[in-house]
Amino acid sequence: MIGVRIKQLREQKGYSLTKLAKEAQISKSYLSNLERQTNTNPSLSVLSKIATALDVTTNELIEPSSPKEDGHESLVKETSHKKIRKADLLEFQQFMQSRKQQKRNTPD
Repeated sequence: MIGVRIKQLREQKGYSLTKLAKEAQISKSYLSNLERQTNTNPSLSVLSKIATALDVTTNELIEPSSPKEDGHESLVKETSHKKIRKADLLEFQQFMQSRKQQKRNTPD
């Protein structure tokens, strides 16, 4: 089950198996085994790395949201009645992506 979710999120993000493995700092073969469900018991540390690489929380990785609603759709619903300009939302999105990239590049 978790493997199917990882693959789904990876494909939504437009990542190849190789790119996600690199971003998550795990081996490509291990990631492949997770997605094919030949390994069904990843550690919390591995799940956390994968979630970070996919820009989702560990909970979102484990427990998918409603199939009809992803994060972007819920954001649109939340902001549509508040008269927020699309340009402002796009600017905020770019800001958040920049912050996530900075966090990835910051040594622990």
